[in-house]
Amino acid sequence: MTPSRVYLSIAFLLLASLAAARASAQVGSTTDILTGVVTGPDSQPLAGASVDAVAVDGQITRHALTGSNGRYTILFPDGGGQYRVTVRLLGMAPIAFVVSRQADEDRLVRDVALSPTSARLQPVTVTARRRTPRDATTPGATGRTLSGDQAERLPIDASDLAALAALAPGVVPIGATDSTSTAFSVAGQRPTANNITLDGLSFGGGSIPQDAARTTRIITNTYDVARGQFSGGQVATTTKGGSNTPAGSFSYSLRDRSLAFGDANNGAFGGASTQNQLGGGFGGPIVHDKLFLFAAAQGRWRSDDLASLLSANPATLRRLGVASDSVARFLALVNGQGVPALEDAVGSDRSTNAGSALMRMDYIINDSHSLMIRGDWRLNSQDPTRVSAYSLPIGGGTMRDEGGGLMAALTSHFGSTVINEARAYGSVDDRSSSPFLALPAARVQVASSVANSALGIATLGFGGSPSLPQTANTKSLEVSDELSWLPGDASHRIKLGGLLNASRFDQDVTNNRNGVFTFNSLQDLENNQPASFSRTLAPAQRSGSAVNPALYLGDTWRRSSAFQLNYGVRLEGSIYGGAPAENTVVDSAFGLHTNDFPSEVHVSPRAGFTWTIGQGDLGAPTTIIRGGAGEFRSLTPSALFSDAEGATGVAGSESQLVCIGSAVPTPDWSAYAADPSSIPTTCASATPLPPSTALPGVAVFNPGFGAPRAWRASLGVQRRILDRFGVSLDAGYARGVSLYGFQDVNLVSQPSFALASENGRPVYVPASSIVPGTGAVDFSQSRAVPSLGHVIEIGSNLQSDNKQVTLGVNGVTVSGFTFQASYTYMRSRDQSS
Repeated sequence: MTPSRVYLSIAFLLLASLAAARASAQVGSTTDILTGVVTGPDSQPLAGASVDAVAVDGQITRHALTGSNGRYTILFPDGGGQYRVTVRLLGMAPIAFVVSRQADEDRLVRDVALSPTSARLQPVTVTARRRTPRDATTPGATGRTLSGDQAERLPIDASDLAALAALAPGVVPIGATDSTSTAFSVAGQRPTANNITLDGLSFGGGSIPQDAARTTRIITNTYDVARGQFSGGQVATTTKGGSNTPAGSFSYSLRDRSLAFGDANNGAFGGASTQNQLGGGFGGPIVHDKLFLFAAAQGRWRSDDLASLLSANPATLRRLGVASDSVARFLALVNGQGVPALEDAVGSDRSTNAGSALMRMDYIINDSHSLMIRGDWRLNSQDPTRVSAYSLPIGGGTMRDEGGGLMAALTSHFGSTVINEARAYGSVDDRSSSPFLALPAARVQVASSVANSALGIATLGFGGSPSLPQTANTKSLEVSDELSWLPGDASHRIKLGGLLNASRFDQDVTNNRNGVFTFNSLQDLENNQPASFSRTLAPAQRSGSAVNPALYLGDTWRRSSAFQLNYGVRLEGSIYGGAPAENTVVDSAFGLHTNDFPSEVHVSPRAGFTWTIGQGDLGAPTTIIRGGAGEFRSLTPSALFSDAEGATGVAGSESQLVCIGSAVPTPDWSAYAADPSSIPTTCASATPLPPSTALPGVAVFNPGFGAPRAWRASLGVQRRILDRFGVSLDAGYARGVSLYGFQDVNLVSQPSFALASENGRPVYVPASSIVPGTGAVDFSQSRAVPSLGHVIEIGSNLQSDNKQVTLGVNGVTVSGFTFQASYTYMRSRDQSS
């Protein structure tokens, strides 16, 4: 993060008719709890009273009988937010009412008093304005909730869960590239500190059919100990299930580049694209009030103008810092090198296609037990990928990512006081990318005069791709169970839960397999005299595993209908497998063990509250005060362990060949294209400088390494005005600790000399190791242990500091227009501990 930033989030989310029912009380993240006590005219509890609840959304009916204490408990595993409840007992007058959410209730509590008469049904209604929910469902939480219908109406990709996160105040969006998907940052934390869940468990796919999403909750603050594996934010999506009412939807959308606004002078760099998206979903009952099925699928076909050196017009080239005549000379020289020309085969467009499907079955076993089974599948491809604006299209390749999973959830309640929810989700993801050409890459530094006689320096590329090919296979399993107890008058909900997240990866992600030639100028390219050549030798297949268990104990105390307190503690740990062999040289020189992957156990406390004051004419509270504090822990990215496994420095592991001066092989592009095995694996004969040997790289964890964490606190107030409008002010603070960073511990500590003409810039190699004609450096001369290359220590001594204030306004006009807008001022900085 930059030292200071003001981030503006203005989201006019919804137009007319987009108001939705408020979010509901939940077990875990998706199940609604309806509970209360039925009493008679003498205020004594009535046993055996029949309670029927009908979800307004879906028309599914649930039934319960009151126990000896007069208490009833009804669960709706899929939520819904608004229910029609009818209570009956022989000899008593039935009573009916509608219950819906008022603020941040952990559970919906409605006590009922029956009178002894057999007269007609007496309706009693509890009303609340149907409006777009702003907050998550636990005390002290902040965020934003969108229904599936709302998300579909927005001018974004509603199937991209990370893109939806950007609609919440305080969320900083991070756009996608041709090699990365969309991401976001919350509270100044890295994107890897976030967590995306689907139906209550982690979901690595990142996208589902938009017709399959029931609600998406973007949580920027929560103090519920049941929510974990993140120190930034969480996106929690619930999928649709079938209901007693057969229903479906179908959609097609077209975005044509010819209709887009933009600067025609940008050409292919203007971001113009054409996209066709087709999707639909349908669900309904197989057995009324018993068995339901829902299925959805979506396909998206997108074509973008490919931004590369060939598609850049003169105006774009000036912005890139290179003159048109320099590019023309560069292209002419490349054509004379014997590099295969595939531009016609690659084309001038980038094709990005995606497909996803989801099927879900819900089975109401009886009034106490419900089973849900869900399967999902996804596919993404891009052709070409990894094409730079400064390079030719042949330097790219193709990418394909396919995966899917299977989930089961069993929701049960025993009597009126004990609730249990068990979930399990297993998934697999396969990602592969291939280059167009199995050739070394070439980088040419070009200096040219651009606008206003300014000197532009750019690095242009041709040849193969230094980052391809790559393959990665990841298998994961997550299992959770939560037991809730509502003792006595149900003013407390004590919950004990556990989670086990296990994953295994097999990767082949070595960069620079075929080498990179660097040229200092176009003249050097014309003379075929590169300044250096580097290549990764002995690329390694990497395999590893991670097990992340968690236990939590918490209580949500409903002190009164106006005040709720949520508090608890979360115990989390990490165990990583696949540690490589020991490197005794690294151990003796730096005291670091390559065969030791870190493990840890950590305890995190949390507490949050919500206090509602007053009540408007339509039943909604006039003022809501919320806040809390606690610690949050995210998972360590698996890429760190993959890097450490592939770079051990032992015999046979990956090493870097670096050739400079006369030791650089003379490129023969035609020979490389005809036989990739002829690509150099050694330097040329050495005169006057010796060739650099292949030095092994090492990545190793600091013994005190820990998973990233953040201490966070928030306080906010929300006020209703004229019963139709609201204003809110929320302040938050986050202190990131144990954030990971990297340090090259094999760099010599004292410079060999300094450059007086450059303000004393230190140089860490002796002057004799610098090639006079090119300035290329034998970096091995800067190593404290000359037999090793870079020895990267992965530590966790970085910290971050984030402060933010969000002002929000929302309301409903007399004509039914619903709006929400917010402004967030944020200030973030990073520092080492």
